[in-house]
Amino acid sequence: MNLTIKRSTLIAHSCLLKHLVRRGTSKIAVEVEGDILNKLENEQLKPRKHPGVIKLSHIELPINIAKALQKVVGDYPVKALLEDTKKLNRFLSKRHPPPEPDEINMKMSRIIEEVNTVMPIEKISELNEVEKRKWQQRCDNLVRKRFSQRTYAWKPFVYGPYEAIVYALGRGAKEFAALKRILQEIATRDPDFKPNSYFDFGSGVGTGMWAVSTLWKSTLYEYFNVDSSRDMNDLSELILRDGEENHEIRLRNVFYRQFLPGLETKYDLVVCSYSLFELPSAKHRQDVLLNLWAKCDGYLIVVEEGTRRGSQLVNAARDLILSLDSPKLVGHIFAPPRFLLKCPHDKVCPRFSNLNDRTPCNFETLYEEPQQCKISQSSGVACYSYIILKKGLPQEANLSWPRIIRPTLVRSRHAICRMCTSEGKLQEVIFTQSKHGRFAYRCAKASRWGDRLPITIGEPFSTKEMSPHSTESKENTLTNSLDDRSRPI
Repeated sequence: MNLTIKRSTLIAHSCLLKHLVRRGTSKIAVEVEGDILNKLENEQLKPRKHPGVIKLSHIELPINIAKALQKVVGDYPVKALLEDTKKLNRFLSKRHPPPEPDEINMKMSRIIEEVNTVMPIEKISELNEVEKRKWQQRCDNLVRKRFSQRTYAWKPFVYGPYEAIVYALGRGAKEFAALKRILQEIATRDPDFKPNSYFDFGSGVGTGMWAVSTLWKSTLYEYFNVDSSRDMNDLSELILRDGEENHEIRLRNVFYRQFLPGLETKYDLVVCSYSLFELPSAKHRQDVLLNLWAKCDGYLIVVEEGTRRGSQLVNAARDLILSLDSPKLVGHIFAPPRFLLKCPHDKVCPRFSNLNDRTPCNFETLYEEPQQCKISQSSGVACYSYIILKKGLPQEANLSWPRIIRPTLVRSRHAICRMCTSEGKLQEVIFTQSKHGRFAYRCAKASRWGDRLPITIGEPFSTKEMSPHSTESKENTLTNSLDDRSRPI
């Protein structure tokens, strides 16, 4: 009986403390865009279909492309092809750009200092000529061993007829999904954009043509493809002919070249996808990007693997184009580029401003693998890094909407979004209906990785659970700054 009374007393005391003790937490203030909020309130728009959402949850290859891939495999053993596609994907996912001379010299100097510490030069004076040669040989071997262990041995990958088929099976659906997701953003956010010409550097087996023709086939009158591998170009053309050499190409005016042309012809849509790793130096990458930007008369898209190295190459391309100020590169009147469909800002990428953060700036999309490569019922995941630049002045009013850069965590009565903001910072916001309103919470809950939120992020405010006798407002106490209370992502 005494134990029951004590337990009841403790429960009563705890309930009383909950009402009397103030518990402070921090919330980030957000505000839904005015016109979007009006449509949501008038039920003209549903939160799950707000303008920042790109609905492409599961991407499949066009039927004619999938059938053509089945035909081009021919008599090749499927089991060996599958094994080689896995090896190719592993190799490309670990690809590094070639080391630069300055990087090699710096690394070599550091290694020589380490070896001299282990094998001091002072001891050489105590040795005879034969021992000196042996000593020097041991030092050289140790330097070469450590250098080879710490330096990526880059070499160009040569695609022959068999390698081209392996690439088409192992990479075709993945690259098509990434490009389709990116191009769908352009079609959604710029519905007036109807390209007449398309230029693809590093076209491979034609995944860019597959994607762009699903959206603008009726308006496109020219497809210009550049790839250094003749076998890749031949396979790309064979796939467009449905796997039969005597069939007609389904697209109009398709051209192939092995080298980047020097002509000053302009193209409405220019794509450089999964090609920067294959260029032998930073100077070559810069020259190619400047050439592509000069050819661009609309959108320029750069896509790479969603690894740290791939994200670094994409960010370097971003910085290069943003730093241009010469009218000679873009025509008679220089129109500054603007990030329209990815970054909500033109500042330094926050993923690279923090040297301790090794997280790449990447995105994901699901895709259906070809029937020959399908091992399980689960969908494949394409992880990629990209930028989209538009030549000219920005036309869109909602460029500053924050973009979700990691999967949205939907929990009981709250949703956690990690976003890149217009101020060039990473910000995590925990959305709840009680603190941010019904529509902001529902829009956040319906958004996914890569989507944008039609909101403006304000200052953090303090929320408190107070005694029932207190009339102090929960939102009166503001924190000093957003940076002090923002959580690292």
